[in-house]
Amino acid sequence: MSSPKPPGAEKPADVVRRLARRNSGPPQGRARRFLLVTLALGVGLYAVGILLVWLLLWFAGDRWWFATVMLFAPRWIYALPMAVLVPAAAAARRGLLWPLLGGAVVVVVPIMGLCLPWKRYSAGEGPVVRVLTCNVQGRYLDGPALVELVDRLKPDVVALQEYESATDLSWPAGWHVHKRGALAVASPHPLRHVAPWLCPHPGRESPTTHGIRCIVETPDCTFTFVNVHLSSPHYGLATVLDRWTVVAPSRSPALVAAIAARRREAESLAGWVVGSSGPVILAGDFNMPTDSTIYRDVWGGYDNAFSQTGFGFGYTKWSSIHGLVYGLRVDHVLSESMSPRRCWVERDVGSDHVPLVAELVGTAPPGDGRATKRTNPAGGTAP
Repeated sequence: MSSPKPPGAEKPADVVRRLARRNSGPPQGRARRFLLVTLALGVGLYAVGILLVWLLLWFAGDRWWFATVMLFAPRWIYALPMAVLVPAAAAARRGLLWPLLGGAVVVVVPIMGLCLPWKRYSAGEGPVVRVLTCNVQGRYLDGPALVELVDRLKPDVVALQEYESATDLSWPAGWHVHKRGALAVASPHPLRHVAPWLCPHPGRESPTTHGIRCIVETPDCTFTFVNVHLSSPHYGLATVLDRWTVVAPSRSPALVAAIAARRREAESLAGWVVGSSGPVILAGDFNMPTDSTIYRDVWGGYDNAFSQTGFGFGYTKWSSIHGLVYGLRVDHVLSESMSPRRCWVERDVGSDHVPLVAELVGTAPPGDGRATKRTNPAGGTAP
């Protein structure tokens, strides 16, 4: 005879069914929890991925071949996941918007290169030098548009790259123009001691002119000016790009060699500039963004006019890959012993580069009270 069950005792089957009901819940609840966990995981992975992209660009761009591909690729693509994650977080769990906001700041500022004019009002007083630089891309130049721009802005010195011999520009009367190779320097002021910088390239019979150095004498100051056009990364990048796999690691040695050659070229040009008399301004197509390790190692000691006084992204070179249009800031105005005051990108003149204009404050000669202040020309697009 079996002993009676204590009051309230449950059968084993009843216990199993009760626990199953407790752990299951309505199907809608399970689906919501799954979606929330998936969303949180997606936001976390995106935040970590954005930080990884930033670190790769900053520490490995122009040092490791794959990071170099990233350096010159479209950067707005890193914001695309937000088109899905932000609406989902706003609808399901608003607390996830905070890490997405942090990710957006990382994408827009260090990755895409948003600049704020943090040094615009600290340049001080002194004679102002206005510089205009543009890679005019040879036959694609809209000559009248560039002449109109020069007439409107009245720069103290103009630096042109890829300026072909057949290009005919009507420079203002009395201007001094010096051309070496595909580079040209023009100014309404006297240009003294003009010298080219020649760089040999394997496979070419003669060296290529990648720089012109001269002394510019304005009524208020004298400075050394260097027109720069460093080698394009396009040829090295083209070797590893593949139509089907995007990149081909087996062809990376060619890009590695190209990166090393570009670094040697930049270091050689920088050594040629060192020792120049007086303040120094370098302007032109450096063919590298500011987060390139080559740029930071070689040119990091100079003031970058747009980085310090420009507003926005300042893209000076526009490219397209399979219909994806994107910009990069590879043209720069750098200075030593002259403080940037303003810098902006001008309107298109037919090239795939757009003109970059900068104003820099120099030091007036001792006893000279002719320091001048510039104002925006009528109709100019300076911020």
